[in-house]
Amino acid sequence: MAAGPVADATWVRLDVGGPLDAATARRLLDGLRAAEADPACRAVVLAADGPVFCTGMDLSGLDEPGDVVWELLTALAGGRLASVAVVEGSAVGGGVGVAAACDFVFAGPDASFRLTELLLGLVPALIMPFVTARTGEHGMLRMSVLAERHDAEAARGIGLVDEAGERPWESVRRVLLALRRMPSADLVGELKACRRRLHPLPADYPEHARRVLRRRVADPAVRARIERLRAEGVLT
Repeated sequence: MAAGPVADATWVRLDVGGPLDAATARRLLDGLRAAEADPACRAVVLAADGPVFCTGMDLSGLDEPGDVVWELLTALAGGRLASVAVVEGSAVGGGVGVAAACDFVFAGPDASFRLTELLLGLVPALIMPFVTARTGEHGMLRMSVLAERHDAEAARGIGLVDEAGERPWESVRRVLLALRRMPSADLVGELKACRRRLHPLPADYPEHARRVLRRRVADPAVRARIERLRAEGVLT
């Protein structure tokens, strides 16, 4: 358990940072599951030290592309805990998806958000439900096609970020205080369960998203393009 903005509100910090490979996604998921197993815990906070929140999916490190990442995203969005992302650096591609899957996204002054999948020859199918839930369908399409970098305030303007400012951890504190005032640790989970029933994903969507990813990743031209653009620094 992490000591933090509200010492007597039980919460867990999960450190992100760098690429979202299978090992990182599994570590984050295991940390989330451990927090959920604690009946007193009410929140999990994802954050990173340094200039990078998450550089996106490391496709080379995924034996079955997307499986554990999808599990992580759905756990953040649908689990019983309040999930909070504190973004104080760059979030790219799948890193935007990780933040968007959280119930609250608070951005510091150096935060930035960018979807680069189409530049790479990929499609952001895995993260689409979570980003779309925040930005709307056209916002997701525009962000993907233009691949523009959004600073914290611009991201707040399109709904990707809840609050942007100099002190994002003060926003975390307000959430934790609100959770502490609730009479039951299960209330947020019940609220999120109601939301899932109102806005269910098609049952075949997860497999469709993984199939799209597998097909694109298997293309040698896509892999070569990814390596070239990374070497040129286009994806930062």
